[in-house]
Parts: sequence; C-alpha cells; structure tokens
Amino acid sequence: MLVKLKAILIDDEINIIRNLQQVLPWDEQRVEVVGTAKNGVQALELIHAHHPQLIFCDIRMPVMDGIEFLQELRQIDQEAEVIMLTGYQEFEYARSVLRYQVMDYVLKPIDYDALIQLFEKTVQHIRDKLQQNQYAEETQHRMKHIAYEKALLEYIRGFHREGQSGANDRLVLSDNRLALFVLELPQAEQSHSLLSDQLASVKEGMAAYAADSHVHLLHVADRFWALVLAGKLPHMNGSQLEQMMKQIVRSLDGREELAIAAYERAMTAEELYLVWNTMCKELSFAHQPYVIVRELEDTRQSNEQHIWHCADQCIAAIKHLDQAAARSSLKRMNELLRVRTMQSLQQLEMLIHSIIVYMLRELRRYEAIQSATEKQVWRQLNATSKLRELTLLITHMVEKAFSEHSNKRPQVSIHVAKDFIESHLSEDIAAEEVAQYLNISVSYFSTIFKQQYGMTFIEFVTQARIERAKSLLSITKKSISDVAKSVGYTERRYFNKVFQKRVGMLPSEYREQNGSVG
Repeated sequence: MLVKLKAILIDDEINIIRNLQQVLPWDEQRVEVVGTAKNGVQALELIHAHHPQLIFCDIRMPVMDGIEFLQELRQIDQEAEVIMLTGYQEFEYARSVLRYQVMDYVLKPIDYDALIQLFEKTVQHIRDKLQQNQYAEETQHRMKHIAYEKALLEYIRGFHREGQSGANDRLVLSDNRLALFVLELPQAEQSHSLLSDQLASVKEGMAAYAADSHVHLLHVADRFWALVLAGKLPHMNGSQLEQMMKQIVRSLDGREELAIAAYERAMTAEELYLVWNTMCKELSFAHQPYVIVRELEDTRQSNEQHIWHCADQCIAAIKHLDQAAARSSLKRMNELLRVRTMQSLQQLEMLIHSIIVYMLRELRRYEAIQSATEKQVWRQLNATSKLRELTLLITHMVEKAFSEHSNKRPQVSIHVAKDFIESHLSEDIAAEEVAQYLNISVSYFSTIFKQQYGMTFIEFVTQARIERAKSLLSITKKSISDVAKSVGYTERRYFNKVFQKRVGMLPSEYREQNGSVG
C-alpha cells in the first residue's frame, strides 16, 4: 500500500481553501491535508508540526506573504514540493523566486481541471523522489553493513593489528561491544543449502537478546564460523550464554556434530583476534558440544592466552621465514611458562602438549614441515610428558621447520598467499599486493603460484570469488548485489556474466535451486 502523504494549504481567501479541499482527489491519491493557514507565519508552525511533502501557497497574504514564507521554508526544508497560487499581475514577480525550488505556478482564477492534472503529476513526482531516497538509504545501509562485516572479519583474522587498522574501520566498530560465539561445523556441510534458513533463524533469535544490537554470521576459516552480536549489549551470565548456545543448536536442527563456544563477556574489536584463537583452541580440545570460555582473572592465569599467542606468532614467523621473530616468540613463551610453574605441573604439561599438537597441525597445513620430522615429533610427544622435554621439543620442532623451510618456501608462501587472498576477496586485490605481503618478486610469485594450483593468480581469485558467492547465495539472504560486492564485484551485471560462465546459470537461478530466496 502506498504511504500516505501530507499536505498543507496556505491562502487568506477561505473560498480558495475550500475549493482545493473539495475538488482535488486527496483520498484517491492517498494525500492528507494536515492543516490550513491564512499566512506564512501560521504555515511555518504547521511545517514544524507536520513536515508535509506538498504545499499549496498563495503569494499575496497578510503578515507574511508567500515569497517571504518560501525564504523561511527553504532554511528548514529543502524537500517539500510547493505549488504557488498567483494572480496574473503577480506572475512576473513570482518568477523571480524560482531559486526557491517551486514545483509550478497556478494562475487565478484557477482552472481546476488543469490543477488536478498538476496535483496528480506532483504527487507522483514526490513518490518517485521518496522511492529514490529510500533506495539510496538502503544502498548506503547495505554498504555500511558490508564494510562492518569486512572490518569484523579482518579483526578476527588478525589483519588489524595495533597501528594497522584504518580510521574508518576503527570508527565503525568503536561504539559497539561485541559478544562472540564460535561454531564448529563439519567441513562438508559448510555451504550446504540446508543451512540457509537455519542460520537466518539463528540471527533472528540472537537479536532478541539485545534490542539495540545486530547479528553478523561470518565464515572465518575451514570449519569455523563466527557469530558476532554487536551493539549496546547487556551483561549476560553463564546461564544466559548456555541458553543462547542451546537456541543456536536448536535452530540448526539439533545436529550432534555441531560444537559451539561462547566467550563469557562482551569485548572490543581489538580483542577479537586473541579471543577468537583462544576459543577455537578450547573448542577443538574440549570434546564437548557447549563451551563457555572464561576470562582468566589473575596475572598468572591470564598468561595462558599469551602463551597461545606466542605459538601463533611463532607459526607466523615460520611462514614468513623470520627466524629472529620465531626465537623471540619462543623466548617469551618460556618466560610465561616459568610464571606458571607455581601452578599444577600436570596442567602445565597438558597445556604444552596441546600447543605442540596445534603447532604441528598448522605447520602441516602450510607444508612447512616434512613428514619424517612430523612423525619424529609425534613419537617424542607420545614418549614424554616431562615439562622440560616438552619445551625442548617445541624448540626442536621450530628449528627443524626453519631448516626444512628453505627447501619448501614456495609451498609455504603459496599457502600464506591463499589465506591472504581469501581474506581480501571483497577488495580489488592484485598479484603485486600479495607478492609484496610475502616479500618476494611478483614474477617469482606468479611462477610458483601457477605451479602450485595449475592456474594463474587471476583465475584462482575468480574461482575463489565464485565459490564464496555460491556459499553466500546458499546460506544467507543477502541481495545478489550485496553478494557481488562481498566477493569483489561492484557491478552486478558483470558479476552475473562471470558467475554464469563459471557455474552455468545465473546467481538468481543458483539461489533458487540451492539456497534461500533473497
């Protein structure tokens, strides 16, 4: 149904006001006359009270005439459409105020048949303008939403380290507190179309916990998804968090293979990277469907997060062949471990065991360690539980990774490049940028990239974008234009063309067959 428009009538002749009220098809055009005035002063009071979209105004009036009224009106309202009523002798005078954006002039005595046509034309013009403004606002809102999710994703993935985040990203995230949930789903189900409506209901259910918040569902890496509740969040205790996690599982049909973790308090964007990594690790080693990750309270306990962070820094240093940084991370890790020796030795040994397993998994993923070395580390890990031997095993594993890395640097670099590319699919990413990130020449990068994947950089990026788009079309209700922007295509028409060439159907057809209706 059409939105009802508001109009006011301004004329000191009561007969003109009555004729306008009786002759023009107000109800048919869904326009309500919210007030009448005898002069510009009364009219301005009505403007402040009702904010009409349409104004009929005489020029010759006492106290404040139509010309002075227009001057005052445009100080407070640039959008209202004005139709001036004027005598023939005033017409040339009235034309001098065209700069005040008058829709048209009607000469007295009024030809009401012509006025009806002008009225209907003006109403349609107003509706067209409102529709355009609404579309522009919705587009701006969608763009802000995409930018917000992009910023969130980069904070979670660690691309916004201290001093590196852009001013716009800091601004868009600065006023919000963030509640973080981590979902672990089997990799085979990540883009399954059955998840679409279920994940949408998860977002709706989460939003109910905080009226002024909004929910973002992000596919971060491998089998891990982030569900971020952002806004002015109330404090949530452990019981509420557990209820929220159970609701999420119910929304996903209670599937047994789902594991979920919640962090016990809201956080800032700058905390996301460390908290995300901590939550993923605890979820992986917990072997239970619901995990509430507690904030560590005292100085000794809080070191555990920093120990895990040292492990991450060490992995990053190996990927970038920065041996000095790796040794620095190991040194810091050993210092933190010494602080924890006042606690249970058994707990400490279990922590180091978990860190070694995690580092092995990451080094294997990046092909930064040979199979023989990995087997040797596993044998030593199974043969010992002593703290000193375990810490020496970490050092040995890192040193072996560096000694073998020089022979396998191309493979490691390509895996790092793959992560970087997948984190920047929404941007206009170039081979030169990735090569610079890896600190290698673009020609060398292009050569080893094609050797690894059997396709050029551009072909790989296109394929990755289309695969990401297929996932978004299946599991979200974003518009196709927003999906296109999320994977780096600013023009929907070009996105449609590339998608159809790769998939054999249009994005709309793919969504109809495989996912939610946008």
